[in-house]
Amino acid sequence: MNRSTRVALALLFTAASLGNTGCQPQDLPIGGDEASSGGEGFDAASLLVAHWEGYIENFGFRSGSDVIQIDIDTVEGTSIQGKVRFGTGASLPPAVDPDVGYPETVGPEVGYNIGLPHEGFDFTMLGAQLTDRRLRFAIDPRELWKGWCELQASSPGSGSYDCVNGGAWEEGSEGCFADGQPVDCGYLALCESGVCKCQESWCAIEGPDAISFDFLVDQQTADGSMALRSATYNVRLTRDP
Repeated sequence: MNRSTRVALALLFTAASLGNTGCQPQDLPIGGDEASSGGEGFDAASLLVAHWEGYIENFGFRSGSDVIQIDIDTVEGTSIQGKVRFGTGASLPPAVDPDVGYPETVGPEVGYNIGLPHEGFDFTMLGAQLTDRRLRFAIDPRELWKGWCELQASSPGSGSYDCVNGGAWEEGSEGCFADGQPVDCGYLALCESGVCKCQESWCAIEGPDAISFDFLVDQQTADGSMALRSATYNVRLTRDP
Protein backbone atom coordinates (compact mmCIF):
# COMPACT_ATOMS: atom_id res chain seq x y z
CA MET A 1 0.00 0.00 0.00
CA ASN A 2 1.58 3.30 -1.07
CA ARG A 3 1.63 6.48 1.01
CA SER A 4 -1.16 8.29 -0.90
CA THR A 5 -3.51 5.34 -0.41
CA ARG A 6 -2.81 5.24 3.32
CA VAL A 7 -3.54 8.98 3.64
CA ALA A 8 -6.83 8.65 1.76
CA LEU A 9 -7.98 5.77 3.98
CA ALA A 10 -7.05 7.73 7.11
CA LEU A 11 -9.13 10.70 5.98
CA LEU A 12 -12.14 8.47 5.26
CA PHE A 13 -11.88 6.86 8.72
CA THR A 14 -11.66 10.28 10.42
CA ALA A 15 -14.74 11.59 8.58
CA ALA A 16 -16.75 8.50 9.49
CA SER A 17 -15.70 8.80 13.14
CA LEU A 18 -16.77 12.45 13.31
CA GLY A 19 -20.16 11.57 11.84
CA ASN A 20 -20.75 9.01 14.60
CA THR A 21 -19.65 11.15 17.55
CA GLY A 22 -22.23 13.92 17.20
CA CYS A 23 -20.04 16.60 15.68
CA GLN A 24 -22.61 17.00 12.91
CA PRO A 25 -25.67 19.20 13.69
CA GLN A 26 -28.60 17.17 15.07
CA ASP A 27 -32.02 17.76 16.62
CA LEU A 28 -32.34 16.63 20.24
CA PRO A 29 -35.70 15.98 21.87
CA ILE A 30 -37.15 18.58 24.22
CA GLY A 31 -35.55 18.32 27.61
CA GLY A 32 -31.84 18.85 27.20
CA ASP A 33 -28.71 17.07 26.03
CA GLU A 34 -28.32 13.50 24.92
CA ALA A 35 -27.41 12.25 28.40
CA SER A 36 -30.61 13.61 29.95
CA SER A 37 -32.90 12.78 27.03
CA GLY A 38 -33.29 9.11 27.89
CA GLY A 39 -31.82 7.89 24.62
CA GLU A 40 -33.85 6.20 21.92
CA GLY A 41 -37.56 5.99 22.61
CA PHE A 42 -37.56 9.15 24.75
CA ASP A 43 -40.98 10.80 24.65
CA ALA A 44 -40.62 14.57 24.44
CA ALA A 45 -44.03 14.97 26.09
CA SER A 46 -42.59 13.58 29.33
CA LEU A 47 -40.81 16.92 29.78
CA LEU A 48 -44.18 18.43 30.64
CA VAL A 49 -44.54 16.38 33.83
CA ALA A 50 -43.08 19.00 36.17
CA HIS A 51 -43.78 22.11 38.19
CA TRP A 52 -43.75 25.26 36.05
CA GLU A 53 -43.74 28.74 37.56
CA GLY A 54 -43.64 32.23 36.12
CA TYR A 55 -45.59 35.41 35.66
CA ILE A 56 -48.25 37.08 33.53
CA GLU A 57 -46.99 40.28 31.94
CA ASN A 58 -48.89 43.50 32.64
CA PHE A 59 -51.46 41.70 34.79
CA GLY A 60 -52.13 41.71 38.51
CA PHE A 61 -54.52 39.93 40.86
CA ARG A 62 -56.19 41.56 43.87
CA SER A 63 -53.09 40.95 45.99
CA GLY A 64 -50.90 42.63 43.39
CA SER A 65 -49.24 39.33 42.45
CA ASP A 66 -48.74 38.32 38.82
CA VAL A 67 -47.57 34.74 39.55
CA ILE A 68 -48.85 31.68 37.72
CA GLN A 69 -47.96 28.08 38.61
CA ILE A 70 -48.72 24.99 36.55
CA ASP A 71 -48.33 21.44 37.83
CA ILE A 72 -48.62 18.78 35.13
CA ASP A 73 -49.13 15.37 36.71
CA THR A 74 -49.47 12.94 33.82
CA VAL A 75 -49.06 12.80 30.05
CA GLU A 76 -50.48 9.61 28.61
CA GLY A 77 -51.05 9.53 24.87
CA THR A 78 -53.28 12.48 24.07
CA SER A 79 -54.36 12.90 27.72
CA ILE A 80 -52.62 15.64 29.74
CA GLN A 81 -53.68 16.12 33.36
CA GLY A 82 -52.65 19.08 35.50
CA LYS A 83 -53.59 22.06 37.66
CA VAL A 84 -53.13 25.81 37.33
CA ARG A 85 -52.79 28.15 40.30
CA PHE A 86 -52.55 31.93 40.43
CA GLY A 87 -50.81 34.12 43.01
CA THR A 88 -48.69 33.09 45.97
CA GLY A 89 -51.20 33.17 48.82
CA ALA A 90 -52.43 30.30 50.97
CA SER A 91 -54.72 27.64 49.55
CA LEU A 92 -58.41 28.39 49.83
CA PRO A 93 -60.34 26.10 52.17
CA PRO A 94 -63.29 24.29 50.60
CA ALA A 95 -66.74 25.83 50.76
CA VAL A 96 -68.70 24.45 53.74
CA ASP A 97 -71.48 26.98 54.40
CA PRO A 98 -74.15 27.34 51.70
CA ASP A 99 -75.52 30.48 53.36
CA VAL A 100 -72.28 32.51 53.25
CA GLY A 101 -70.58 33.84 50.13
CA TYR A 102 -67.43 32.06 48.95
CA PRO A 103 -64.59 32.72 49.39
CA GLU A 104 -65.54 34.29 52.70
CA THR A 105 -62.57 36.68 52.45
CA VAL A 106 -64.20 38.33 49.42
CA GLY A 107 -67.16 40.37 50.60
CA PRO A 108 -69.71 42.18 48.45
CA GLU A 109 -67.89 45.45 49.09
CA VAL A 110 -65.00 44.02 47.07
CA GLY A 111 -67.21 42.13 44.67
CA TYR A 112 -67.07 38.78 42.94
CA ASN A 113 -65.76 38.77 39.39
CA ILE A 114 -66.73 35.30 38.23
CA GLY A 115 -64.94 35.74 34.90
CA LEU A 116 -61.47 36.16 36.45
CA PRO A 117 -59.30 33.41 37.97
CA HIS A 118 -59.04 33.62 41.76
CA GLU A 119 -55.81 33.24 43.73
CA GLY A 120 -55.11 30.20 45.89
CA PHE A 121 -57.25 27.70 43.97
CA ASP A 122 -56.10 24.78 41.80
CA PHE A 123 -57.93 25.06 38.49
CA THR A 124 -58.19 21.96 36.32
CA MET A 125 -56.46 22.01 32.92
CA LEU A 126 -59.18 21.48 30.30
CA GLY A 127 -58.74 20.11 26.78
CA ALA A 128 -54.93 20.11 26.99
CA GLN A 129 -53.21 19.32 23.69
CA LEU A 130 -49.52 18.99 22.82
CA THR A 131 -48.57 19.34 19.16
CA ASP A 132 -44.81 19.07 18.70
CA ARG A 133 -43.70 21.72 21.22
CA ARG A 134 -46.97 23.67 21.33
CA LEU A 135 -49.10 23.21 24.46
CA ARG A 136 -52.68 24.51 24.51
CA PHE A 137 -55.31 24.23 27.23
CA ALA A 138 -58.02 26.18 29.04
CA ILE A 139 -59.36 26.69 32.55
CA ASP A 140 -62.84 27.63 33.75
CA PRO A 141 -62.70 30.40 36.40
CA ARG A 142 -66.15 29.34 37.63
CA GLU A 143 -64.70 26.04 38.82
CA LEU A 144 -63.89 27.90 42.05
CA TRP A 145 -67.59 27.86 42.95
CA LYS A 146 -68.36 24.26 41.99
CA GLY A 147 -68.44 23.05 45.60
CA TRP A 148 -70.38 26.11 46.79
CA CYS A 149 -73.06 25.74 44.13
CA GLU A 150 -73.48 22.04 44.89
CA LEU A 151 -74.22 22.97 48.54
CA GLN A 152 -77.18 25.09 47.51
CA ALA A 153 -80.76 23.90 47.87
CA SER A 154 -82.57 25.43 44.93
CA SER A 155 -85.75 27.35 45.57
CA PRO A 156 -88.31 28.14 42.90
CA GLY A 157 -87.90 31.61 41.49
CA SER A 158 -89.91 33.40 38.90
CA GLY A 159 -90.37 30.72 36.24
CA SER A 160 -87.05 29.08 37.09
CA TYR A 161 -84.99 27.83 40.03
CA ASP A 162 -82.51 30.06 41.82
CA CYS A 163 -80.42 29.78 44.97
CA VAL A 164 -82.69 32.51 46.39
CA ASN A 165 -86.14 33.53 45.33
CA GLY A 166 -85.67 35.63 42.23
CA GLY A 167 -88.32 38.20 43.10
CA ALA A 168 -87.38 39.46 46.58
CA TRP A 169 -83.73 40.48 46.86
CA GLU A 170 -82.87 43.60 48.85
CA GLU A 171 -79.56 45.21 49.68
CA GLY A 172 -79.19 48.37 51.71
CA SER A 173 -77.44 50.12 54.57
CA GLU A 174 -79.05 47.76 57.07
CA GLY A 175 -77.87 44.64 55.29
CA CYS A 176 -79.18 42.18 52.74
CA PHE A 177 -82.54 40.42 52.64
CA ALA A 178 -84.27 37.71 50.65
CA ASP A 179 -88.03 37.39 51.05
CA GLY A 180 -87.78 39.76 53.98
CA GLN A 181 -85.30 37.55 55.84
CA PRO A 182 -81.71 38.69 56.53
CA VAL A 183 -79.09 36.90 54.44
CA ASP A 184 -75.33 37.15 54.03
CA CYS A 185 -74.54 39.84 51.46
CA GLY A 186 -71.82 37.70 49.91
CA TYR A 187 -74.34 34.90 49.45
CA LEU A 188 -76.77 37.29 47.81
CA ALA A 189 -74.06 38.73 45.55
CA LEU A 190 -73.12 35.28 44.27
CA CYS A 191 -76.74 34.36 43.68
CA GLU A 192 -77.23 37.56 41.71
CA SER A 193 -74.08 36.88 39.67
CA GLY A 194 -75.65 33.78 38.12
CA VAL A 195 -72.62 31.61 38.87
CA CYS A 196 -74.94 28.74 39.86
CA LYS A 197 -77.41 27.00 37.61
CA CYS A 198 -80.25 25.39 39.55
CA GLN A 199 -82.95 22.90 38.73
CA GLU A 200 -85.66 21.54 40.99
CA SER A 201 -83.40 19.13 42.87
CA TRP A 202 -79.84 20.34 42.29
CA CYS A 203 -77.49 23.28 41.70
CA ALA A 204 -74.21 23.34 39.77
CA ILE A 205 -71.89 25.93 38.26
CA GLU A 206 -73.13 27.67 35.17
CA GLY A 207 -70.55 27.44 32.45
CA PRO A 208 -68.14 26.89 30.95
CA ASP A 209 -66.45 30.28 30.70
CA ALA A 210 -63.02 29.36 29.38
CA ILE A 211 -59.73 31.23 29.69
CA SER A 212 -57.32 29.81 27.11
CA PHE A 213 -53.53 29.38 27.19
CA ASP A 214 -51.06 28.76 24.36
CA PHE A 215 -47.36 27.95 25.00
CA LEU A 216 -44.25 27.02 23.06
CA VAL A 217 -42.31 24.63 25.31
CA ASP A 218 -38.51 24.57 25.31
CA GLN A 219 -35.90 22.74 27.39
CA GLN A 220 -36.44 24.73 30.60
CA THR A 221 -38.89 27.46 29.61
CA ALA A 222 -42.34 27.90 28.14
CA ASP A 223 -43.41 31.20 26.61
CA GLY A 224 -46.95 31.87 25.52
CA SER A 225 -50.14 33.75 26.18
CA MET A 226 -53.33 33.90 28.22
CA ALA A 227 -56.50 34.97 26.38
CA LEU A 228 -58.91 36.58 28.83
CA ARG A 229 -62.07 37.93 27.31
CA SER A 230 -60.98 40.45 24.67
CA ALA A 231 -57.41 40.84 25.96
CA THR A 232 -54.28 38.71 25.49
CA TYR A 233 -51.39 38.69 27.99
CA ASN A 234 -47.89 37.27 27.58
CA VAL A 235 -46.97 34.48 30.02
CA ARG A 236 -43.40 33.39 30.91
CA LEU A 237 -42.75 30.06 32.63
CA THR A 238 -39.68 28.23 33.92
CA ARG A 239 -39.49 24.51 34.57
CA ASP A 240 -38.54 23.40 38.08
CA PRO A 241 -36.19 21.61 38.01
